[in-house]
Amino acid sequence: MRAAASEPRPSRIVLDSPPPPRHVPGEAPYVAPLSGGVVRQASPLSDGIGDDSQAIPLRPLPPTAPKPTPPPIAKPAIQPAPLPIAKPAPQPVPPPVTKPVPTPIPVPAPIAAPPPPVPVVTPPAAPKPIALPPPAPVAIAPLAPSALPGEDAGGEEILLEAAAGPAPAPALVSVDVEAYADGLVPSALARGGLAGAVVVVVKDGQILLAKGYGYADRAKGRPMDAARTVIRPGSISKLFTWTAVMQLVEQGKLDLDADVNDYLDFRIRDYHGQGITLRQLMTHSAGFEESSKHLFAADASRLRPLRAYLETVQPQRIYPPGKVPAYSNYGVALAGYIVERVARQPFNDYIEQHVLMPLDMRRSTFRQPLPKGLAGDVALSYASAGAQPIDFELVNPAPAGALSTTGRDMAHFMIAQLDQGRYRGVEILKPYTAQAMQRAASTPVAGLDSMTLGFFRRDKHGLVAIGHGGATQAFQSNLALVPDKKLGVFVSVDGPGAAGRALHRDLIDGLLKRYYPERGTPPATRLTARLHGKQLVGRYENSRQSASNFLAIARFLGSSVVTLNDDDTVSVSTLRTRDGRIKRWREIEPYVWQELDGDSRLAARRENGQIVAIASDDAPPAMWLQPVPAWRSAGWMLPLLYAAAAVHVLALALWPAAALVRRHTQRRLKLDGRERDLRLLTFFGLIANLALLALWLWILGRVNASATLLDGQLDPALRIAQLLGVLSIAVAVVALLNARAAWKPPMQRLRRVCAAAMAAACVAVVWFVLALHTLQWSLVY
Repeated sequence: MRAAASEPRPSRIVLDSPPPPRHVPGEAPYVAPLSGGVVRQASPLSDGIGDDSQAIPLRPLPPTAPKPTPPPIAKPAIQPAPLPIAKPAPQPVPPPVTKPVPTPIPVPAPIAAPPPPVPVVTPPAAPKPIALPPPAPVAIAPLAPSALPGEDAGGEEILLEAAAGPAPAPALVSVDVEAYADGLVPSALARGGLAGAVVVVVKDGQILLAKGYGYADRAKGRPMDAARTVIRPGSISKLFTWTAVMQLVEQGKLDLDADVNDYLDFRIRDYHGQGITLRQLMTHSAGFEESSKHLFAADASRLRPLRAYLETVQPQRIYPPGKVPAYSNYGVALAGYIVERVARQPFNDYIEQHVLMPLDMRRSTFRQPLPKGLAGDVALSYASAGAQPIDFELVNPAPAGALSTTGRDMAHFMIAQLDQGRYRGVEILKPYTAQAMQRAASTPVAGLDSMTLGFFRRDKHGLVAIGHGGATQAFQSNLALVPDKKLGVFVSVDGPGAAGRALHRDLIDGLLKRYYPERGTPPATRLTARLHGKQLVGRYENSRQSASNFLAIARFLGSSVVTLNDDDTVSVSTLRTRDGRIKRWREIEPYVWQELDGDSRLAARRENGQIVAIASDDAPPAMWLQPVPAWRSAGWMLPLLYAAAAVHVLALALWPAAALVRRHTQRRLKLDGRERDLRLLTFFGLIANLALLALWLWILGRVNASATLLDGQLDPALRIAQLLGVLSIAVAVVALLNARAAWKPPMQRLRRVCAAAMAAACVAVVWFVLALHTLQWSLVY
C-alpha cells in the first residue's frame, strides 16, 4: 500500500543489525528479533527543532542479484505456512492471453528495468490471519518511504543499512543546550539541597543560554535570574586581575620577568636571595605558603585597605620560585596592588574603567559592600542545606575573589576572551596579548594540565579547554572556554560546597562530551604497571599548605595515601568518585595512569630516579601532591596521638578509682613528700594537656564552620592554646621526674608501668606541639 503524500515526515531510526528479510505481500510484517539489533530513535531533545544530526540517514543496500522467476502457477495452491489461507473468492474469467506471465516476487535490490507487464486480474480476497502471541514490544517509529532505482516513492519495501560507528554528536544549538541543562540542573538542586544556580553558554560570539534555576531568596520566593541576580564567582575574579596585568604589559608599563619589588612600596621577602616575578605569580609558582588570616572579613568595619592587608599577612616563602606549584590568593592580591601602583588609581576604579565598562558589564563590580543599585538583587548566601543564609561575604584580598556579577555579564567576558580580546568591536586586549595569555606557560607534571598566564589549561582528546574555578563559603562556580570552538560555559551554584561542585562539574563535563564526544580506543595497560605502581606507594601532602603556623595541622590531617592494588592499579585515598568510592588508576603510558571507568588521569614527576610529586587532572595544575617526610608522617604520628590521648584519659579515670580502692582496703601509698608532689603535679599536668587537645579541637571546628573567624576573632583562643603548649613542656618534665621516682625501691611494678606510660604520653604531646608549629609567636597564618 502506497504511503499518502500528505503524511507528516516520520522520525528516523537506526538498526544495529543486518537488514530484515524482504517483505512478501500476504506475510506477517517483520519485527526485529529480541536477540538481534537494537532500535535507536532520534533523541527527543532534537524533535521539532530541525536537528537532523541525531540519526543516520537511511540508505539502500548495494544491489543483489535478482532471484530466478518461479514457474507459472496454474491455480491457487495452499502453501505450507504458519498462517492458514482462506479460500479464494470466485473470480471472473480473464481475457484470453497468449501466454500467462507469473507475478514476479519483489526483490530487495534495484533492477535494471521494470518488471514485465502483468495481466490484469482481480486479486483474491485477503486471507484472514489468526491471532498469534505478540512478540516483545520494540519501539519502531514509522519509516519514511524511500525511492529506489526502478521503484517510486510509494514502494512497499524499505531497506535499511546497519549503523556503522558511533552516532554523530547533536547540533550545538540553543534549544538543545537548554533542554540538556533543564534535564540536569533542577534535579541536582533538589538532590543536593542547593538554593539556585545560573548557567550561561556562549558560542561564536552569541549567547545560546543564560538562565537561572531555583531561588536567589528562598524566603521571599525570588527566583534566580541570569540577567539580574548578582552572584559571587569567587576566584574567577582572578581572570579579571590577570587581564588588567596583561593590559599594562601590553602598554610596556609592566615586565612579567622583573622582580615585583621594583613596583612595590614595601618589600617581599626573598627566598635565599631569589625574588619573585609577575610570571611566577600568574602561574602560582612564587613559593608562598597558604595565607588564611583576614581572607574574609566578618563585617565591613573589618575590611582592610589592600596595601595594609598585604603588609600585615605576608606569608612565608617555603618553595624556591618557579619550581613548585602552590595556589596563592595572596599572590593574586599582590598583582592587583601592582596594577593599582602602576596605573596610579585604585584597583576597583581601574577594573571598572578598563575591563568592566568596555565589556558592558554594568551589573558587575569589585566594590565591597555592594553599591545600592546592586545590593537589592544579590543572591543570598546559603552555605548549608536548610540553614539560614549567611551575610554577604567580604573578601580582603579583593583582586583574588571579590567580584560580584551576573550570568549575562559573564557571557560578555567569555565572548571577549574567545574573540581574542574583543567584544562588539571594543578591544580590551590585543590579539597577540590574548593569545599569549591563553598559551601554556608551564606544565608542572608531564602528561597533565598546564598553567597559562592565569588560566588552567587542559589539552585532552584533541580538545583544548582553558578555565578557572571559584569558591566562596556559599557559591561554587566554574568557567570553561574552548577557544578553537568559540565555546564558553559558566556555571555558578548557590549552596553547600560538595553538591555545588558536583553540579558545575557534571554540567560542564556533560556539555563538552555531548557536543565533542571522545573518539578512539583507550590504550592498553602497560606491562610496567606493577613496577611503577610500587614506586608511587606512600604518603603525600598537598603543595598548597601552611607550614610555619598552626594551620600545619590541616596538612597533617589531610595527607593522601597511595596504595598498589592486586590488579596492578593504584589508588589515592583523597581522589574519589562522585559517589565517594576511591578511584582506581591503570598505567597507560610511562608514569601516566588513567582512571578505570573514567577519563581522569594521574601522573608522576620524577627527578634523579625518585618520585618527587604526583598530580591528577581532577585538581588544578596550580598544586600537586608531594611525599611527606618520614619524621612527620601521619602514618605513625596519628596512632601516636590516639595512644597519647588514650593514656591521658585512662590515667585520669583510674586515679580516683585507685584512691577509692586504697581507702576501702586501708592501704596507703608509701611516698615521701617529693614523690607525692611529683605525682600530684603529673595529675594536674594531664588535665592541662587534655584541655590543650580540647581547645585545639574547638578552634579547628570553628575554623571549619566559618572562615570569617580567621579575621582575628580566634586570636585570644590561639594565645591560650600557645600558653598551654608551653605548659605542656613543663608537664612533660614533671612526668619524667615522676617516672624516675617510681623506679626507686621498693619495687611497685604497676606504679612503674603507669608512671612510664604517663611520661611517654606527655613527651608525645610536646612533640605534637612543636612539630605542628603551634608555638609560633606571630599570629600571621
